Amino acid sequence: MANPMYGSNKFDNQVDNANGDIVHVVAGADGTAIAGAETKVLVSADAGNRYFVDISSNTASFRLPSAYSNKGMQVHFHLSIASDNEATKDMIIFTDSTAEFIIGTCLDGGAAHDSTVADDQLMLDTSAGAAGGGDRVSLVCDGIHWYITEAIALSADAFVSGTATRS
Repeated sequence: MANPMYGSNKFDNQVDNANGDIVHVVAGADGTAIAGAETKVLVSADAGNRYFVDISSNTASFRLPSAYSNKGMQVHFHLSIASDNEATKDMIIFTDSTAEFIIGTCLDGGAAHDSTVADDQLMLDTSAGAAGGGDRVSLVCDGIHWYITEAIALSADAFVSGTATRS
């Protein structure tokens, strides 16, 4: 986005990092947190995108871009209506590096789940209860780590955080 003004234009960068496209994702195979086995590897150009994810047939996994070069980036994940009542497939979100974490609070089934400063993966896991269409996770990057701005799931114990396997 270009705004013809003199000097540094920080507003354009904030807008560019917050507004994106609506993207529908249907995993063709089960995604994992292993390089080359992700459903989608996000890049800087994906800033602001809202992903509507169908996990009705396969687990979907997303690798976030490097936090160090994406300060201010926001990204949003929503389970699509096709995912409603899915009880075996999951959605996995993980960072680009073991030194970058996903930090914050998720609400699942009305209870708080804390993703801590040692967690580089967040999974919406359907094994404890069926997914709900509209279950969602939104993240923002501070240039060092990723922070959860919203994470809500219908089923209790749906969010599981930890360390991505990466191999």
